[in-house]
Amino acid sequence: MLRAATGEDLGFLREVLHLAAFPPGTPVPPAGIDDDHVARYLEAWGRPGDLGLVAWIDGAPVGAGWVRLMDPGRPGYGFVDDRTPELTVAVIDAQQGRGLGRALVAGILDLAAVHGHDRVSLSVADAVNPVATGLYRSLGFTEVGRDGGGSLTMVAATAPPPPAPMAKGLAGRAATPSDGPALARLRELMFIGDGLGGRPAWVAPFLSRAADGLGTGRWRAVVVDDDRGRPVASAMAVHGEVPPAPGRENGRTAHIGSVATEPTWQRRGCARAAMTALVAELDAAGVESTTLNATADGTDLYDSLGFVASPAGAMRRPGPQASP
Repeated sequence: MLRAATGEDLGFLREVLHLAAFPPGTPVPPAGIDDDHVARYLEAWGRPGDLGLVAWIDGAPVGAGWVRLMDPGRPGYGFVDDRTPELTVAVIDAQQGRGLGRALVAGILDLAAVHGHDRVSLSVADAVNPVATGLYRSLGFTEVGRDGGGSLTMVAATAPPPPAPMAKGLAGRAATPSDGPALARLRELMFIGDGLGGRPAWVAPFLSRAADGLGTGRWRAVVVDDDRGRPVASAMAVHGEVPPAPGRENGRTAHIGSVATEPTWQRRGCARAAMTALVAELDAAGVESTTLNATADGTDLYDSLGFVASPAGAMRRPGPQASP
């Protein structure tokens, strides 16, 4: 699962910085990560603009990624400008090859997007680290030059690219704890539409609770991926039990609190794919009553999935187990 990095993670972030700065085949200066050019990636960690994620398996940190805005007077190796945060990422040796690096890089792109950044930069020693270079390219990073040490400087947009004209059919999949940053990015789009965007203080607690909620099944979420595996739409519900009542004898209810699609992917059936899959999940979990608050644009979709307006103003859908 992915959680927001905090000051308590600094010791582990230093381990990750060493892995990222000195991959096999790279000379290590006598000062190691305390060398000035390397230290600037973590010094005074937690200053405004620092954003990071830590990957955990079985209660232990196994990888991390973060971005920070660099001072033009003390730039990083992948410095582009003072508005583009630079990425640092690595996974401990024992956990490499499990997709954690991809999850961290994609998650950092999502996290940066929520905080208003349009793009992220990085530096990679492509000659000694071709696997990492290929990973970055697969997630949309493109070469913009070489730094003073001969490594590639690459930049990627934080939002997924628009669909190709002949994009394949879309289907929803169950979200996992590693999808927390993507769910946050999409949720922020919903808040922007409601006029509530631009207040990202909610993101860190959301990631913590999403990791627990998705891991335990208390939260149910579905995402629709693009061809790079980045979610472009989502639907998310919280479910639990309430006192049984007529029409919900087992007391299992759910509320869908977030349905969102990347602007460039709208009008392509993404929301329908996500909602159809989420409703099927809730039905399989025995939920007898699902509610949501609909916007005018979404009413037709929800009507077609069996939601009806309730006296309280929300829309409600009885599950297949519910009695009439």
